[in-house]
Amino acid sequence: MAIQEQELFKKIGIDIEDEKISIDLGKTKSFFNSLQQMLQQKAQKVQKDLQEGKLDMKESVGIKIDDEHIDIDLGKTKQFFETLGKQIEGFVSELDKTVENTVKKVENTKE
Repeated sequence: MAIQEQELFKKIGIDIEDEKISIDLGKTKSFFNSLQQMLQQKAQKVQKDLQEGKLDMKESVGIKIDDEHIDIDLGKTKQFFETLGKQIEGFVSELDKTVENTVKKVENTKE
């Protein structure tokens, strides 16, 4: 497993070494609570901006909304979703590999 992946797993409380997986539920819970708070703050900001008739995510997503116009840069929007999709696929792929390796190791120890 790459060093970046190990660091990510350690941040969320998962430690994978040799044939063992250790999950620190405190760290995992803390990570997801922090993530939830961050997402809630972002959602509240977006909701407030929408209520005020303005939303500017033109640089990152390609969408800008104000009182009179909605501008959508389809190139940036497409790129944003492609990048997001690739990141999600990578994360899921790594989880699949980890689960497969774990299952194989467990099966090998039973034999």
